Amino acid sequence: MSVNTGNWERLEGVIIAEELDPRAVAEFIVASRVVTNIDWYDRTPNLIGLTLAAQDGRLATVNDEDEIVPSTECEDFALDLSRKFEAEVMIGDIAADSLPEDADFTLPHPPSDEPTRVVELSATSESSVPLLAALEGIDLGASTLPNGWTAIYYELDADEGISPVGDFPCVVLAMSGNEFRASLMLSSDSEEWVMYNWAMSSRTIAAAHAEDRVSRQAESLVGAQEDLRQIALAVPQADEQAALNSVRLRGAPAVDGFVRALGAPTAVSEYLQRHLDVEDVPGVEIHDSRGIANAIGRSVDRLLVEPESSGSALWEAYHKVAVETPWIVRVGAGVEAVTGTALLISALRKPKGRRSGWTKFGAVVGALMVFDSVAEVSLAKYLGLRAERHRQRRNQ
Repeated sequence: MSVNTGNWERLEGVIIAEELDPRAVAEFIVASRVVTNIDWYDRTPNLIGLTLAAQDGRLATVNDEDEIVPSTECEDFALDLSRKFEAEVMIGDIAADSLPEDADFTLPHPPSDEPTRVVELSATSESSVPLLAALEGIDLGASTLPNGWTAIYYELDADEGISPVGDFPCVVLAMSGNEFRASLMLSSDSEEWVMYNWAMSSRTIAAAHAEDRVSRQAESLVGAQEDLRQIALAVPQADEQAALNSVRLRGAPAVDGFVRALGAPTAVSEYLQRHLDVEDVPGVEIHDSRGIANAIGRSVDRLLVEPESSGSALWEAYHKVAVETPWIVRVGAGVEAVTGTALLISALRKPKGRRSGWTKFGAVVGALMVFDSVAEVSLAKYLGLRAERHRQRRNQ
């Protein structure tokens, strides 16, 4: 990931070798005077992460006047590192490979065989969670946070990667075994994700400087604390300083401290640490991964009872049209169905051997349009019936 920090571009990188000693890598970087943050995990001795800052391809470097300036060429630094440690080094788009051909790696094991517990914080409408549970095929719990955001609770297999179920941007808290981590996910592009892991060891290097002006400037440019700051600032009403203070904590105090800094209830940290099951979290509503039709019904019920929970002007407009003027939906769906059918028939009439990529694409689009038109009419009819039922209940 690259992040613009003032005039500096923040670059992420990695060193991969058969085995790496973080102290030896740090000593080499100190001598190079390149401003760098290194991070590593005890369970991955063949990998060290790098964070650097650059301007126009030149890395932030401490000069003889103790100023941080763009000086060292990124390509040169990557090549020197790879040669020194017989490693593959990747920094942004730059790569240098000095790994021996017969290099042998021990693959890391997951931190725990237990399922990973996840709490996703975002502006996702709570009324959409039943449908999300059906689409994702996993049971979800949902509750409203004091800041108006929604917390979504779920579990994943230990070796399964985390992909958010709700809206972007979101902050994802995850715990597997004793390993607690937080991520800011701005979009579906993992290059735009910011992550921090409390099981990670980290060191910011600015030549031989420590606890002074230069080291503080280096920390703001490449330090892991900056990642934690970005995560905290993404959550409305979060306490930035309390989030940064959690860097010095480990174990349960780190989980409790960071969750509290985000303004989330204590039950979130208790769920992550397996002190509470999801059904015991105060204020949570459980949504099983049942069928799509069932999920639509539950989501629509919530929207009709609590229309303010939709948080979507588009949905409100659709709801009004479907209930008050359903003929508009039927006409639109009819046009969509005719167009889709024409595309589908045109594709099917072509002999198999003469169907081009565009013809196949047209068939897929046509089928989707036909399916969508049926779904539109069904949903509009469903909304009308549900609205009528709620009117009758209110009049009783």
